[in-house]
Amino acid sequence: MRILRVAVALLAGLSAAAGSLAQPLPVTIGMTAPLTGSDAAYGQGLRDGAQLAVARANAAGGVAGRPLELLALDDGGDPQRAAANARQLLQRGAVALTGVQGARATDAVAGVLAPQGAEAVVALVAPATGAAVLRDPPRPGVFHLRASVADEASAAVLHLDTLGLTRYALLAQADALGDSGRDGMMFELTRIAIRPVASERLAAGAAAADVQRLVAKLCASEPEALILAVDAGVASTALAAARAQRCARHLLVFSETGAALVARPPGATGPHPLAGLLVTQVVPHPNQLQHPLVAEYQRARTAQGAAPGSHASLEAYIATRVIQEALRVCGREAGRACLLQSLVSRGFELPGLKVQFGSAQRLLRPFVEITMLDGEGRFRH
Repeated sequence: MRILRVAVALLAGLSAAAGSLAQPLPVTIGMTAPLTGSDAAYGQGLRDGAQLAVARANAAGGVAGRPLELLALDDGGDPQRAAANARQLLQRGAVALTGVQGARATDAVAGVLAPQGAEAVVALVAPATGAAVLRDPPRPGVFHLRASVADEASAAVLHLDTLGLTRYALLAQADALGDSGRDGMMFELTRIAIRPVASERLAAGAAAADVQRLVAKLCASEPEALILAVDAGVASTALAAARAQRCARHLLVFSETGAALVARPPGATGPHPLAGLLVTQVVPHPNQLQHPLVAEYQRARTAQGAAPGSHASLEAYIATRVIQEALRVCGREAGRACLLQSLVSRGFELPGLKVQFGSAQRLLRPFVEITMLDGEGRFRH
């Protein structure tokens, strides 16, 4: 009986070991995003889209038989927290990072992945920023899917010019987003032989009173369009001041800012206070089912019983799908080194979208369109 009990115990141990061996280790995708704070709406949308893409991939068997998992950490919009999260994600085995929102956070995370210009150890795919300083020259390991702020400025001027506008005013904050937006607008306006009637640069950390003072100065020039290359916190103050002064028929912000402005306090009723605001977008409208990738995205949402989604969610869904395709090319070699090499050297076909980063580490023809916020807080395209 004693021998029998030992044999049974050995068999149970072997069975447990075999069971554990039968469960392949997951492939971890890391994310640091502002899940709280002023940009929480954007960060939560990014997490939602990445989770959706991971769930879709796993329903189809994962990558080379290994399931994907998303490890998302909150940085609250603080670049130092984003960098600390990136270090933690590396320690926890992430093969790629995504979901980083904003120029400052992207710069901080890129510094962790490739310290002092060294070769990157992990790819950062599709950070949610269009700042020029992060693209030229390319940062090691950082791959851009979205349009640059210069691309967004080009689309904005094309749209406003078709409306016959000639009087433009610019407010830009003193950082990578603001500088890129101001430079892009100035370049595009020069192309159509127009100079802004007023342009102001806002110092970093400026108080609300400073924002209101500069907006009043801009509005005194009687612009037809007021372009804001600022973050969401500054934009809220600036837009409220502009509306109070009935300044400019058209108010426009860039995509990095727009998503955060849509969110309303719980229980808020009545028309959205920013109805009529123009926002550049770097992915198609999430309800534009004619686009094959949007249709796939919405089918995935339906399969998960999820709500219709958002631009931020679709952006992260596409980013995670690109990571999945790069890992699929690697097959059983799926890991950091192969993923980095695949992103640089290979092209990927997604429904309605061909992804080819090349040595510039960005798409050659990125998507941009202009949307308008309606009274119900929805973007119309």
